[in-house]
Amino acid sequence: MSLICFDLDNTLVDSDKLHVFAFKKAFKNYNLPKVKDVVIKNLLGITAKILVKKLFPKLSDKKIRDIVEEHNKYVEKYAKRLIKPFPGVKSLLKKLKKNYELGIISNCSHKEILSILKAAKIDVKLFDVLVGDDDVAHGKPWPDEILKAEKLTHHNADYMIGDSPYDVIAGKKAKAKTVAVLTGDFSRKRLKEEHPDYIIKTLKELPEVLKNG
Repeated sequence: MSLICFDLDNTLVDSDKLHVFAFKKAFKNYNLPKVKDVVIKNLLGITAKILVKKLFPKLSDKKIRDIVEEHNKYVEKYAKRLIKPFPGVKSLLKKLKKNYELGIISNCSHKEILSILKAAKIDVKLFDVLVGDDDVAHGKPWPDEILKAEKLTHHNADYMIGDSPYDVIAGKKAKAKTVAVLTGDFSRKRLKEEHPDYIIKTLKELPEVLKNG
């Protein structure tokens, strides 16, 4: 059976508000300078550790780890209040599950993935594998998460689907077909720069891609 790998944030669920809120709370708790929402949004997609390091390059590795843990704590605590699935996602996943193995490949931690799925009321049993950035040495744009999913399912990933350039880069490195979806913070022009196999407006277009792919 073929394996389809999905990014989570801004692909299956609308999560900008949650992550921006969680980062700002964490930064405030560590007495760091205020960061505008748009600045944080423009960095979402990379791992939390790299995001914090980009914003505050002088922080020690230990302090960065502490801030990331604080962010993750707030994600888990407030997911139910701030997360919502994109329209049609649940029915799409149920339909795809009949013919494919499904995986989540996310730069969230494994616990964050579970919290977000629960908050969005997306049944975790729809997925054959969940891989977070804390399950591998490197998150996206490295292909480690996809390769881990392949190892756990004993199937090659036929498709990597996500909203960010990092999803496309990781998918290409893992030799999967790549589908970029325009439900996140990245423009069609930016996504085109990574040469995905397909660009779609929403996941509602995915069945047609799979049919023709």
